[in-house]
Amino acid sequence: MTPRQRLLAVYRGETPDCVASLADLSYWHAGNGGGKFIPGKTDGANQSKIDKLMELHHQTGAAIHLNLGNYFDMTYSGDIKVESGINGDEYSHTFKTPHGEVREVREWSDRSFSWPITHHMVQSVEDLKIIRYIFEHTHFKADWGPYHEAIAKVGELGLPLVQAPYTGMGFLMSRYAGIESTVMFAADFPDEIMQTVQTINAAHRTLFEQLVDGPSEVMFVSDNLSSDVQHPAWFRQYSGEYYRWMAQISHQADKPIAIHVDGRLRGILAALNEVGIDAADAVTPAPWGDITGQQCRDEVGDKFVLSGGVPPNLFHHDVPLSRFDQGVEEWLALADRSPAIIIAPGDQLSPDGELDRVRRMVEMANARKF
Repeated sequence: MTPRQRLLAVYRGETPDCVASLADLSYWHAGNGGGKFIPGKTDGANQSKIDKLMELHHQTGAAIHLNLGNYFDMTYSGDIKVESGINGDEYSHTFKTPHGEVREVREWSDRSFSWPITHHMVQSVEDLKIIRYIFEHTHFKADWGPYHEAIAKVGELGLPLVQAPYTGMGFLMSRYAGIESTVMFAADFPDEIMQTVQTINAAHRTLFEQLVDGPSEVMFVSDNLSSDVQHPAWFRQYSGEYYRWMAQISHQADKPIAIHVDGRLRGILAALNEVGIDAADAVTPAPWGDITGQQCRDEVGDKFVLSGGVPPNLFHHDVPLSRFDQGVEEWLALADRSPAIIIAPGDQLSPDGELDRVRRMVEMANARKF
């Protein structure tokens, strides 16, 4: 089987010829001469960098699934104006509305090769009303041109996933307000938070329906879940209904759905399984994460797809190769219980990781036959 065929088989609940493998090499690429990822450009690695990114995947043999393009456009009505751009090492993104404006500021970090948010859009409860107004006047339209281009470029070396936006709670915690402010607002103004979450989700429903109806074969939501940030009870309260709906309409279209879970795992994997999600992407087990690979499998049973498994520190040259092999074998051992397994650096290969170790991981996975 080809890497693409293996990934499709796993997501569809079938058994591939060997353990499927992939890697997100976009972060490594950015930190090793690839240049700054540009905020506001929602095409992942940015279109101009995809060809170079593909060279790395050919070099390592690891399948590719993300950072291959953006498959929808956004427009605004209601007299909303958007201003964004980079000034030196600062990026800003501002929405101006009849009810006021909100602004996000990021500053480039040479250490992390990323743009940490230094000023969130939501600074007060009044700003939540502006966020709701923006999403009430946001219009989405699927654009499948970049998807077909990605399919042509990737060929059998991967499976481009259609990446839907964060959920309402995901947006508030990761982008608009930050974790601490979101939690405090939820305590002090619970109705405002719930109304904002529901407004964002309602806007995204219109897009998700378009994406499901398109040529994609697997749906993907990059909510960056972590059980120490969104406890399972919190997840069920604010996002459970929306997740269950996404799973239902994906399954009606015979498409599996995967969620990006790149933090703490205990409880949140079970919560995803409970609402009908098929797979967790970027799973990082102990000792980097909070539970072992076997405990991950115990949480979700044998049909749920676990993708990830190799902590990023193991790819560093200071870690003995024997320890790296041990980490790979520990994750591959899950294949003895279920074929619903994909091996990858969880969450990404960091800029100080070794590409040769990615190649070694792929070779070990290819040798693990079913």
